[in-house]
Amino acid sequence: MAGPAASMILSDLGAEVIKLERIGAGEDGRAMGPHRGKWGAYFVALNRGKRSIAIDITKPQGRQLVLKLATRCDVFLENFRGGKAAALGLDEPAIREANPDIIYASLSAYGARGPDYTKPGYDAVLQARTGIMNVTGTGQDAPIRAGVSILDMGTGVWIALGVLAALLERQRSGRGQRVDGSLFQTGVSLMSYHLLYRQFAGVNPRPQGSRHTAFAPYGAYCTADGSIMIGVSSDRAFHRLAGVLGKNHWIDDPRFATNSDRVRNADELAGLMTEVLRTQPTAHWVELFDRNDIANDPVNTPEQVLQDRQAAALGQFAEVALPGEAPAQVPRLPLEFSLYPPQHLGSPPAPGEHGREILEEAGYSRSEIEELAGCGACALDS
Repeated sequence: MAGPAASMILSDLGAEVIKLERIGAGEDGRAMGPHRGKWGAYFVALNRGKRSIAIDITKPQGRQLVLKLATRCDVFLENFRGGKAAALGLDEPAIREANPDIIYASLSAYGARGPDYTKPGYDAVLQARTGIMNVTGTGQDAPIRAGVSILDMGTGVWIALGVLAALLERQRSGRGQRVDGSLFQTGVSLMSYHLLYRQFAGVNPRPQGSRHTAFAPYGAYCTADGSIMIGVSSDRAFHRLAGVLGKNHWIDDPRFATNSDRVRNADELAGLMTEVLRTQPTAHWVELFDRNDIANDPVNTPEQVLQDRQAAALGQFAEVALPGEAPAQVPRLPLEFSLYPPQHLGSPPAPGEHGREILEEAGYSRSEIEELAGCGACALDS
């Protein structure tokens, strides 16, 4: 997901993105369900507004075609495992020979060098390697990964940020450069607090479930009809919470007098809170906590998020057309601009849908295009 996420961000910000895919079925993500007709949720989530060309990059003609396309691009983004781009003749020296000023962005599992440079890796695998799985879950069962692809999506954000910084530098100096990012580096970065916890406390942090090692009460609690997440980060907030729950005597209880006390006695406090919270539905508590300025929210399902009032107020979802099928609601970029808001630039592409027009724009004649298709270097409008 990381490479498609990075180019989706750039596309939403106004870039024209040409997606290079395999001839035939296209990229692997197209096959990952569930599906609405031919459109897979995995692919639709990350490929809106891009144009697709299907190329066999193992053929010399296909490789030359990629190099020709690179001459008219500002950025070349590859998402191969370490060493693969060089094996295909599409590494930075090859691309830069075709376009000396290009930004070459490389996104990998483990980074641009080191003993694990060529290892294959996926989001969950790198969550394990970087310690994220060690601090996720309750610690009662086998380690679990985060429920969303935080390293794929996070690395996509970092690569997009790096590309934008490199483009700004090129405006100043006239020189293109390489931008590298990896799931491993993103994971280590996300672990910053936990790595410092180990250094300062002298022990590894334990999985906290929905709780926090530094604050209490902080976590998800059962109500009469669901769950609610509550965050308390100060004694003043705890005093308000105790009042709302009808337990003002907790304020003077030595077990809960300060945040440090509450962290030490978090299990006992959670049990007492749950006894009260189970007496009323979630909506009751949300209304009371909101009125008393206590950070909280219901633990929502994806269906509820699609209907969320705040998402509606922000216009956070946009409708994307899926040719031949009902449209889909997809999240916009989590950014707002006062002058030029990010736009969704159309539907996700079919495999190779824009091949002919991309080649024409690159200066190929009609006969050259047919020759490329005839030798299997590319597929037209597949």
